[in-house]
Amino acid sequence: MLHTFRGKLALLYITVELSILTIAALLIYFFLSQQVYNNLDDYLSQNGNILSDQLEASHSRFWPLHLHKFTRNFPGSVQLIAANGMVLFTSGENLIGKGGNQVSFALSQAFRGQEETFISTRSLLNSGNLRVFSKPIHQNDRLVAVLLISQSTHEIQTFFQSLYLLGGILGLISIIISAWAGYVMAKRALRPINEINEVTRVVASGDLSRRLKSRTDETEIRELVHNLNRMFSALEASFIAQKRFTADASHELRIPLTILKGDMEVALRHPRNADEYKSILSQSLSNIERMERIVNDLLTLARADAGTLEFVQEPIDLSLLLQEVGQNHLMLFANHHLMLEMDITDDIEIMGDYGHIERVFFNLLNNAYKHAPEHSTIYLSARCDGDVVHIDVRDDGPGIDEAHQALLFDRFYRADDSRVRIDGEGAGLGLAICKRIVEGHAGTIRVKSIPGQGATFSVTLPLSSQNPEHSQRLYHMLKNV
Repeated sequence: MLHTFRGKLALLYITVELSILTIAALLIYFFLSQQVYNNLDDYLSQNGNILSDQLEASHSRFWPLHLHKFTRNFPGSVQLIAANGMVLFTSGENLIGKGGNQVSFALSQAFRGQEETFISTRSLLNSGNLRVFSKPIHQNDRLVAVLLISQSTHEIQTFFQSLYLLGGILGLISIIISAWAGYVMAKRALRPINEINEVTRVVASGDLSRRLKSRTDETEIRELVHNLNRMFSALEASFIAQKRFTADASHELRIPLTILKGDMEVALRHPRNADEYKSILSQSLSNIERMERIVNDLLTLARADAGTLEFVQEPIDLSLLLQEVGQNHLMLFANHHLMLEMDITDDIEIMGDYGHIERVFFNLLNNAYKHAPEHSTIYLSARCDGDVVHIDVRDDGPGIDEAHQALLFDRFYRADDSRVRIDGEGAGLGLAICKRIVEGHAGTIRVKSIPGQGATFSVTLPLSSQNPEHSQRLYHMLKNV
């Protein structure tokens, strides 16, 4: 039982309960014993002072009369010792003979002039333990005797022994009840854990659709259930994405391989002249380059997922970079009757990896080129806003349905073919790579589109600050990403 969490929780509950009972019992005993012995001391002091006042006010020949009268109503022992050590009166126990060092100490204190002394004797006497009160007797400012009165603490000890027994019985009952209550509470508290174990076993066996139900009011368990459900959903989404990724990657690589195989088979069917072989090899090279791009893009995404895609941090003149990327597309756009309009603020500087940032906007302009209709304009703009820069790439193409917009940055995802002006272009990896690079530079990328009114891809990147502390913080943030 102690090897289970339930048993350990019940044992912990019992231990805490027993500790509380023990501390409470000790406190009760301490304060109660203090009160009882204080009451006994008050009783002895009150009677001792009355008797000492009577003795001091009368002649020594009348002392036996006062002492006998006092002892008739006093349940304890009384002893009077003269200043020379002679015992003048004894009633009950002989404290001098059997009281031991405690009584000797009380006498020495009284003979030295201390008004009142309380001591407790051990079980050296016939009556058991005694509480003794001593007081000096003075006449004419001279010490003439010492009065000792005592009372047995047997009744007090009997009371505490009964209290110990009662406390032990109640403590045993409390431990039994605590053990039962702790086991029941532990079982109830662990009920959600048992459900979690059951569901996780099912999920581990392959059923990623199972989810936990929150049937408890405990905030911690409810948060655990919520986080586990989020993890299960993420695992399911990742598993589905992996299956889709494998299928899409196989499909994208199979097409150029099939074409390449067909070209090779055609080339080998019968002898051909040099121009025919050159044409076939040129087409094969085109398919090989397409496969190479797909493999390189997959490698880039795999490195991004593994956190090994490195970004060199260096100052970048983003204004110049965008202008160069735009200039490099002018010839391509002109060949397909497209215009490029650029509105770029001067002297925009960011921190990042020049090659990767260039790739982002190359991909975005390439994407706009594929979807923009002939005789239309593609817009590239950049403007600063506080400590960030906004870059927009807009085309006048057919636009994107809202249902497709959230999926555009997934791997191998491509919108419907009616949006694509150039058939067979791209494997659906370019926007996924853009998203990884932008997020790796602490930025964001979004798409806004209304069907029939084109699409705008918006990238937001942090500016490099002139403040050295800010620049250093930004550098470490980008490095960690």
